[in-house]
Amino acid sequence: MTNLIEKSKLYKALGEPIRLRIIDHLLKKAECICICELSKFLKRDQSVIYRHIQILKEVNLLKTNKESKYLMCCIKDKGRVKKILRD
Repeated sequence: MTNLIEKSKLYKALGEPIRLRIIDHLLKKAECICICELSKFLKRDQSVIYRHIQILKEVNLLKTNKESKYLMCCIKDKGRVKKILRD
């Protein structure tokens, strides 16, 4: 049952087009990027991007780290994410 609940949360997180665009953009990057770059790319406020990042972190798709005053984010496991998107 727990596995089904986790899958449900994962698919719900991926059900928002902006989150899929975040994932797609991050898959193309070799390293972590600042949410300010995502904000410019998606033409959304950083606060909006941050909330979407948090949702993707909750389902273990992204990881973040703070560098100075910047919040950097990247895909946690690109192989896993590509597999999920392929299925």
